[in-house]
Amino acid sequence: MAKPQIINPPNKLKSKVSMGGPGAVDPERLARAEAVIEKMTENYLDWVEADLKKLETELAALKPGAAEGDERVDRIYRTSHDIKGQGGSFGYQLMTEVGALMCRYIENLKGPLNQEDIDLMKLCYKSMRAVITGRLSGDGGDAGRMVIDGLGKVAQKVKAAGGDD
Repeated sequence: MAKPQIINPPNKLKSKVSMGGPGAVDPERLARAEAVIEKMTENYLDWVEADLKKLETELAALKPGAAEGDERVDRIYRTSHDIKGQGGSFGYQLMTEVGALMCRYIENLKGPLNQEDIDLMKLCYKSMRAVITGRLSGDGGDAGRMVIDGLGKVAQKVKAAGGDD
């Protein structure tokens, strides 16, 4: 058996980023930017609470075959998309993954909304709520992986049972 060869690609980034002089990265500005991001991270929990409240309100009013169902689902999608986009940026990757799962499910809905569709969206909401209540930052470890795997399996079962056609 041949010995593996390790190939280290050249690091050309150093030649493109100046460390001094005009156009260089200013360490003080970088520190200020990091402080702003840190402050925004503190605010994330307030923002996501507001988004979760929106989801809760829309999901509570969502009924199979209701006339305003498409508009409610659109609002649920937009809020889930916001949660998906912000989660990983502020240290809650699991929120991004659950939000992505909800968005993908909604994107693939076909035909009139049924109770199974609503139940799956509520399950995603409850998972997001549990992540924030438990402050499961990062990917949530083994528990986070189990949540994502479980939600994915439920979504597949709902689709297989005709939940989105």
